[in-house]
Amino acid sequence: MQDVGSLMILRQNTQHLQRWITALASVVAAFGAVAAGTGIVTAWGPTHRAFITLRGESVYLQGGGLYARESVSGAAQAIGQDFVTLLVAVPLLLLATRMASTGSVRGLLLRAGALAYFAYTYLLMAFGGTYNELFLIYVALFSASSFGFIMSIVSVDANRLHDQFSPRFARRRVGWALVCFGALLAMMWLGRIVPSLVSGKTPPGLDSYTTLFVQAGDLGIVIPTAILAGILLVRGRAFGYLLGAVMLVQASAFGLALMAMIVSMTAAGVEVVPVEVVVFSLLALVFLGATAHTLSNIGPQTSPVGRFGREPLINSPWG
Repeated sequence: MQDVGSLMILRQNTQHLQRWITALASVVAAFGAVAAGTGIVTAWGPTHRAFITLRGESVYLQGGGLYARESVSGAAQAIGQDFVTLLVAVPLLLLATRMASTGSVRGLLLRAGALAYFAYTYLLMAFGGTYNELFLIYVALFSASSFGFIMSIVSVDANRLHDQFSPRFARRRVGWALVCFGALLAMMWLGRIVPSLVSGKTPPGLDSYTTLFVQAGDLGIVIPTAILAGILLVRGRAFGYLLGAVMLVQASAFGLALMAMIVSMTAAGVEVVPVEVVVFSLLALVFLGATAHTLSNIGPQTSPVGRFGREPLINSPWG
């Protein structure tokens, strides 16, 4: 009788947790559509103007629209990512949230990955982008998606998730792909930063900004997380299946965003580094393929039927 009562309490807590995550995901989708849509709608017809940076260098600013005070390069990248956010990330988050509400394992992973994409995107916009009229929206997006992501991760039972994967899942290859991605991205950014530190010159890409906030985020968050997820997957650890799948979804979304940024920068007349174009494009294709492979090798779409019906594959931190 005590076990029956415990299961009922666990199920109630599980439903309560899912409602919180669903609510946060809905807020993120709505605010994300507003933020990205505003960036796209106001992107046309800018008048570039020169700006003297703190280091005495002349940089051209966008001069119009939401990103008027961003550098031309920074604005082009933001506009390119806005298209992916509006057309890919928002629909993905809504679809994944709907799937997760039915107990879909793929839905749980897609939702966590989509929330990770929003959390990192608006971390950079809130802390690194030039202040604009949507600052509070960026803060709200960063906060809501971060809490939603954390709740999504801590709620999933990694051990049970591990059991859902097919033996055909190429965990070692996927794990090594994550490790190589982290190492390659680290070498690329350090290749920009270290020579400038040695020579005392301004690093490429600083433009009108006070620091390399994108590189700081990648080196401090994305790269260590990708390498950790890859190592855990290679070693067959249960948490690696969870973290690896989430990182793949996030990396795929960012891969598409990077390709859109390159197109937007080229259209704006911003010089792009050919090697980086090739590397980022290949990485985007690799991660899209790895994500499809990972999700296709998840077994039952919902967790096993429990004593009180079908129960989501989650833990409850409230219990």
